[in-house]
Amino acid sequence: MRRSTFKCVEGILRDYPKIPDYIKQREQELMYPVQTPDENIGGGRASTITKPQEQMIITMDEDRRLNALKRQRNLVDDTLDEFGNDTEVIINELYFKKRQEYTIEGLIEQRKIFVGRSKAFELRTKFIENLGAKLGLY
Repeated sequence: MRRSTFKCVEGILRDYPKIPDYIKQREQELMYPVQTPDENIGGGRASTITKPQEQMIITMDEDRRLNALKRQRNLVDDTLDEFGNDTEVIINELYFKKRQEYTIEGLIEQRKIFVGRSKAFELRTKFIENLGAKLGLY
Protein backbone atom coordinates (compact mmCIF):
# COMPACT_ATOMS: atom_id res chain seq x y z
CA MET A 1 0.00 0.00 0.00
CA ARG A 2 1.32 3.43 -0.92
CA ARG A 3 2.09 5.82 1.91
CA SER A 4 -0.41 8.40 0.65
CA THR A 5 -3.19 5.80 0.63
CA PHE A 6 -2.19 4.70 4.14
CA LYS A 7 -2.39 8.33 5.34
CA CYS A 8 -5.77 8.78 3.64
CA VAL A 9 -7.21 5.78 5.50
CA GLU A 10 -5.72 7.12 8.74
CA GLY A 11 -7.49 10.43 8.07
CA ILE A 12 -10.79 8.61 7.61
CA LEU A 13 -10.21 6.80 10.91
CA ARG A 14 -9.49 10.08 12.71
CA ASP A 15 -12.75 11.50 11.34
CA TYR A 16 -14.76 8.42 12.35
CA PRO A 17 -15.91 9.75 15.76
CA LYS A 18 -17.28 12.88 14.05
CA ILE A 19 -19.22 11.02 11.33
CA PRO A 20 -22.56 10.99 13.26
CA ASP A 21 -22.31 14.78 13.56
CA TYR A 22 -21.49 15.11 9.85
CA ILE A 23 -24.48 12.91 8.96
CA LYS A 24 -26.82 14.91 11.18
CA GLN A 25 -25.53 18.20 9.74
CA ARG A 26 -25.97 16.98 6.15
CA GLU A 27 -29.51 15.77 6.86
CA GLN A 28 -30.33 19.21 8.30
CA GLU A 29 -28.90 20.88 5.20
CA LEU A 30 -31.10 18.71 2.99
CA MET A 31 -34.24 19.10 5.10
CA TYR A 32 -33.96 22.88 5.40
CA PRO A 33 -32.26 24.19 2.26
CA VAL A 34 -31.50 27.86 1.83
CA GLN A 35 -34.34 29.32 -0.20
CA THR A 36 -34.04 32.40 -2.35
CA PRO A 37 -36.91 34.86 -2.06
CA ASP A 38 -39.47 34.73 -4.87
CA GLU A 39 -39.52 38.04 -6.72
CA ASN A 40 -42.49 37.06 -8.87
CA ILE A 41 -45.16 39.02 -7.03
CA GLY A 42 -48.67 38.33 -8.21
CA GLY A 43 -47.57 35.59 -10.56
CA GLY A 44 -49.68 32.65 -11.58
CA ARG A 45 -49.79 29.22 -10.08
CA ALA A 46 -47.06 26.66 -10.45
CA SER A 47 -47.70 24.13 -13.18
CA THR A 48 -46.23 21.21 -11.24
CA ILE A 49 -47.77 19.33 -8.36
CA THR A 50 -45.34 19.17 -5.49
CA LYS A 51 -45.22 16.57 -2.77
CA PRO A 52 -42.61 17.92 -0.35
CA GLN A 53 -42.40 14.84 1.90
CA GLU A 54 -41.80 12.48 -1.01
CA GLN A 55 -39.33 14.90 -2.56
CA MET A 56 -37.41 15.15 0.73
CA ILE A 57 -37.15 11.35 1.04
CA ILE A 58 -35.90 11.06 -2.53
CA THR A 59 -33.40 13.89 -2.00
CA MET A 60 -31.98 12.31 1.17
CA ASP A 61 -31.86 8.86 -0.40
CA GLU A 62 -29.97 10.07 -3.48
CA ASP A 63 -27.53 12.44 -1.77
CA ARG A 64 -23.99 11.28 -2.55
CA ARG A 65 -22.28 12.97 0.38
CA LEU A 66 -24.74 11.55 2.91
CA ASN A 67 -24.47 8.06 1.43
CA ALA A 68 -20.67 8.25 1.41
CA LEU A 69 -20.61 9.18 5.11
CA LYS A 70 -22.94 6.32 6.01
CA ARG A 71 -20.90 3.91 3.90
CA GLN A 72 -17.65 4.96 5.61
CA ARG A 73 -19.20 4.52 9.04
CA ASN A 74 -20.52 1.06 8.16
CA LEU A 75 -17.23 -0.09 6.62
CA VAL A 76 -15.20 0.99 9.65
CA ASP A 77 -17.70 -0.76 11.97
CA ASP A 78 -17.62 -3.95 9.89
CA THR A 79 -13.84 -3.97 9.69
CA LEU A 80 -13.53 -3.47 13.45
CA ASP A 81 -15.86 -6.43 13.98
CA GLU A 82 -13.63 -8.65 11.84
CA PHE A 83 -10.52 -8.05 13.95
CA GLY A 84 -9.79 -8.98 17.56
CA ASN A 85 -9.79 -7.01 20.77
CA ASP A 86 -6.13 -5.96 20.55
CA THR A 87 -6.66 -4.40 17.12
CA GLU A 88 -9.77 -2.61 18.37
CA VAL A 89 -7.82 -1.13 21.31
CA ILE A 90 -4.99 -0.05 19.01
CA ILE A 91 -7.33 1.68 16.53
CA ASN A 92 -9.41 3.23 19.30
CA GLU A 93 -6.42 4.67 21.16
CA LEU A 94 -4.49 5.84 18.09
CA TYR A 95 -7.30 7.26 15.95
CA PHE A 96 -10.65 7.62 17.75
CA LYS A 97 -9.61 9.56 20.85
CA LYS A 98 -9.61 13.36 20.65
CA ARG A 99 -6.19 13.60 22.24
CA GLN A 100 -3.82 10.78 21.48
CA GLU A 101 -2.48 9.64 24.84
CA TYR A 102 -0.53 6.58 23.77
CA THR A 103 1.72 5.32 21.05
CA ILE A 104 1.80 1.64 20.20
CA GLU A 105 4.75 1.24 22.58
CA GLY A 106 2.78 3.02 25.31
CA LEU A 107 -0.16 0.68 24.83
CA ILE A 108 2.14 -2.30 25.32
CA GLU A 109 3.83 -0.79 28.40
CA GLN A 110 0.50 0.11 30.03
CA ARG A 111 -0.81 -3.40 29.41
CA LYS A 112 -3.70 -2.20 27.28
CA ILE A 113 -2.78 -4.74 24.60
CA PHE A 114 -1.15 -8.10 25.08
CA VAL A 115 1.01 -8.54 21.99
CA GLY A 116 4.57 -7.61 21.12
CA ARG A 117 5.68 -4.47 19.32
CA SER A 118 6.04 -5.98 15.85
CA LYS A 119 2.72 -7.85 16.16
CA ALA A 120 0.97 -4.60 17.23
CA PHE A 121 2.29 -2.76 14.17
CA GLU A 122 1.29 -5.72 12.00
CA LEU A 123 -2.27 -5.66 13.41
CA ARG A 124 -2.58 -1.93 12.73
CA THR A 125 -1.22 -2.28 9.19
CA LYS A 126 -3.50 -5.22 8.36
CA PHE A 127 -6.52 -3.30 9.65
CA ILE A 128 -5.70 -0.21 7.59
CA GLU A 129 -4.98 -2.27 4.46
CA ASN A 130 -8.25 -4.19 4.88
CA LEU A 131 -10.24 -0.98 5.35
CA GLY A 132 -8.47 0.67 2.40
CA ALA A 133 -9.40 -2.27 0.18
CA LYS A 134 -13.05 -2.09 1.29
CA LEU A 135 -13.12 1.66 0.64
CA GLY A 136 -11.73 1.01 -2.84
CA LEU A 137 -8.66 3.15 -2.33
CA TYR A 138 -6.25 0.58 -3.75
